[in-house]
Amino acid sequence: MNKLFSPLYPVLQRARFIKFINYFNAAKKLPLESDKILMYTTSRGKLGGNLLAIKNYMEKNNLPYRITAFTSVNMPDEKTVAREMAASKYILIDDFEPRVYVLKLRKGQHLIQVWHAMGAFKKFGYSRKSAVKNSLTHKNYTEAIVSSPELTSIYAEAFGIDESRVKPVGVPRTDLLFDKEYAEKTKSRLYEREPLLKYKKVCLFAPTFRGNNVNDAYYPKEFIDLKKLADGLGDDWVIVFKYHPFIKNPPAVPESLKGKIFDFGNERDINDILFITDVLVTDYSSVIFENAILGNPLVLYTPDLDDYCGSRGFYFDYEEYACGAVVKKQSELSAAIINAAENGGECEEFKRRFVSCCDGCSCRRFVEEILK
Repeated sequence: MNKLFSPLYPVLQRARFIKFINYFNAAKKLPLESDKILMYTTSRGKLGGNLLAIKNYMEKNNLPYRITAFTSVNMPDEKTVAREMAASKYILIDDFEPRVYVLKLRKGQHLIQVWHAMGAFKKFGYSRKSAVKNSLTHKNYTEAIVSSPELTSIYAEAFGIDESRVKPVGVPRTDLLFDKEYAEKTKSRLYEREPLLKYKKVCLFAPTFRGNNVNDAYYPKEFIDLKKLADGLGDDWVIVFKYHPFIKNPPAVPESLKGKIFDFGNERDINDILFITDVLVTDYSSVIFENAILGNPLVLYTPDLDDYCGSRGFYFDYEEYACGAVVKKQSELSAAIINAAENGGECEEFKRRFVSCCDGCSCRRFVEEILK
């Protein structure tokens, strides 16, 4: 936003939601219900990620909370949403939610950000140079969660809140990565979908998008020739690819390559595919953190690394994210994948720094340390 207008930005934010603010303030006369949790997400059609993991944990353990979930497909009218928010001691969100930032919370009320991504990779929020620093966005969180103590200062900066509000309890949705029963069921489901995968080494190719948002997201076609990659890997390997959901036109698999290359774009959760992955190939995606928990070898394929670093920026030197090779040319990619499969990667220090609190107990710590 033009710096000339930035002092007015909070006023504009409140003006956009003035009716909702009035509904919320009017509903403050209702009792604040100490056992009531509202899970609120406008970015998802149904509950998923950390919100769903927390909900499932509470229900499985019969915890004494009443949970209401509003998503983009079952969102009631503004007045009802405001009343539910005003009555809930705990409001949980997992993404950018402009409507909640304009609210002055009640005494004793908690607005908890259980952010959808994990670790600290690409700069976001107030860490970005383009951020309007006096915006109301994020700043009324009473708590936010992170995957490691080393990241508390980063998330505090990104959300514009004090470090004391950032809690290194882990990432609830990663508890499933430690669930052996879930892992076996997931493997069986994926092998039933594509039986050949059970007998081959699997390279998961999962690049993130280029562009600014869902409206202009793309992945440069010239970066990858999946047939050449498959030929370079040889008959022992297959390629499973899952592009970022924002990318509307992933490559089509020709008939001649079926049985060698598989499009798993319709799989809801990339973490499920990690259970059958031998080597992950990605670029700037936070899936590297989930992958590190499972210990899969990693190759970072970054033909545009210099340009991407200049335009977006990372919290740490890019090389620090690599538990394996960083490759800029496709001609070197297949050899790097085979080498990664044979030799693995040095991930223990990476896991300590970025995902040390993701140990299968994140949901429990969330309840015990934040909901108390």
